[in-house]
Amino acid sequence: MASSTRQALAQAKADASAYLGSDLAFAIDLFVVADAISGSTQLRGILSDSSTESDAKNALIERVFNTKVSANAIEFVKKVSALRFSRSMDLVIVLEQLGVHAAAATASKTNVLDDVQSELFSFQQVVASDRDLQFALSNKSAPNATKLALVKALIGSKANAVTLALINQAVGSARGRRVAIVIDQFAKQVAAYGDSLVATVTVSKELEQSQIERLRSTLAGTYGQQISLNVEIDPSILGGMVVQIAGEIIDGSVSTRLQNLKLQLVKASSSINRS
Repeated sequence: MASSTRQALAQAKADASAYLGSDLAFAIDLFVVADAISGSTQLRGILSDSSTESDAKNALIERVFNTKVSANAIEFVKKVSALRFSRSMDLVIVLEQLGVHAAAATASKTNVLDDVQSELFSFQQVVASDRDLQFALSNKSAPNATKLALVKALIGSKANAVTLALINQAVGSARGRRVAIVIDQFAKQVAAYGDSLVATVTVSKELEQSQIERLRSTLAGTYGQQISLNVEIDPSILGGMVVQIAGEIIDGSVSTRLQNLKLQLVKASSSINRS
């Protein structure tokens, strides 16, 4: 994301604070606007063009979205369209990120932020591990209604309304992106709202809750931030754990230790043979 767009996103997030609350409707409205702008080159071009008069932009926003979204959403989108973007598609990206930001605010105000993060991670793992499901949810030729019906069948009534809204957005508006990657991005944005780092921990067997809390506390002390833990089970690592956090990979798995030991033995054997 180029500098001008980053600045626009930062300003828009600051402006959004007056609109955020426990109602999910504002977030969904922003998704509706983002999708509509994404699907219209002409609309996207006019609203993202800094040389277009504000009155003209505002009149267009009113005309297109007056019956589709709330008055608050229209007022806010007018403010966003007045910002400067590096390219027209950045307006869509920013509006979608603002929708995720608003959804995270709703989750926070209703005390379900941790649940939403956990549910997003679980669904992302299911999609990432099933090639047929990935294809079904990312298939451009499949109607959105069919894909969203599949999501509903997979989730049922288990997930929080915020989680469902975010997953529906990821699936229905992937725009050529892999659904599992979009959901992962959304999950990181939700975690960022709660000022926490996301740590993905891979272990050979399920951890007890006390072990999870000790690990969370240790990582929080190391990185100076709250930590949101996503735990994956992979028996192939044999034991120990692998932690991915803040762009780092801390590999303490037994399988890696054995592999390193094997390499050391091979090197030692080669050295003896040469002598």
